[in-house]
Amino acid sequence: MVSTPPVIVALRLAHLRAQEAVKCAAWHVATMQFLCCLELTEKRGDAACFSFFALRLHECYAKMGLLEKAKIYRQMAEMDPQGGADSMV
Repeated sequence: MVSTPPVIVALRLAHLRAQEAVKCAAWHVATMQFLCCLELTEKRGDAACFSFFALRLHECYAKMGLLEKAKIYRQMAEMDPQGGADSMV
């Protein structure tokens, strides 16, 4: 039987994949991995991590020229994830 890794392990793996994607300018892969990180940190209720990954998404979307989407994630980084941030995803 295969068990699911703890949330912190899944978060770290997704973050490492996102960092590698950023190094290669593979923005679509980076955004997918950072979105995974954002969801995991929201589940953990970690506001500081949530803001960190929202800012990483802001940077990726800005690099892709998707400025409106980048703006949304910038705003999410400045709000409390328990206060409804998931409604903007």
